[in-house]
Amino acid sequence: MTQPKILVLNPVNTDVWNELTLTYVKKVISPEVEVFVRSLSRGPPAIESEYDRDLAAPYVIEEVLKAAGEGFHAVIINCFDDPGLRASREVSKILVLGIGETSLTVATLLGYRIAVISTGSRYSRTAYYRKAIELGIEKRVVYASGIDVRVLDLRKDLNMVKKAILDEAKKAINDFGAEVIVLGCGGLIGLSEELSELLGVPVIDPTLITVKVAEALIKMKLRHYTYTSPHY
Repeated sequence: MTQPKILVLNPVNTDVWNELTLTYVKKVISPEVEVFVRSLSRGPPAIESEYDRDLAAPYVIEEVLKAAGEGFHAVIINCFDDPGLRASREVSKILVLGIGETSLTVATLLGYRIAVISTGSRYSRTAYYRKAIELGIEKRVVYASGIDVRVLDLRKDLNMVKKAILDEAKKAINDFGAEVIVLGCGGLIGLSEELSELLGVPVIDPTLITVKVAEALIKMKLRHYTYTSPHY
């Protein structure tokens, strides 16, 4: 097959995450895989609500279709809310993965009791329990919460962010018996290894694990079943 080519799509109307994302992805991806990172030209500046997620979705679908025409083998939707994921799969003939669905699925291989820690405590509790129900793992997600830091502020004081995540993770482990922690935001990229060492349980970086899953599926020539609409 031709050289594997993956697009990591930041589904927001800002490019502030692109260089950071590419730097960390290149640390884990195999050298023969081409990786590109893009953001949207339209859409919300960050995804912190269902409104933001749905606002981004049509532009995500446009970018997936564009990537398919450009010869990409896979697109990764780099937001834990997976905006436009199912619709993109419906109309695309290439692999499309969302970091929320993929990382939670991998988490089930590493522990029975799972915790998700994201941003925005109030939104995260509702949104990620709902996602667990959609995936059929609601009995295994024992804790979902978020730190009270806006997405666009996550890299302004990284020590404060790590401390806040550690506090939530310790609560999930000590009070709810969590055995694996999933970071519920692509903006937390690059923190999982240090957090895992400090906590003594696996901590999943959703972006990086999804990139590696995409690489493996491409190399094994596997992709999702596609129902392609006659309109595309």
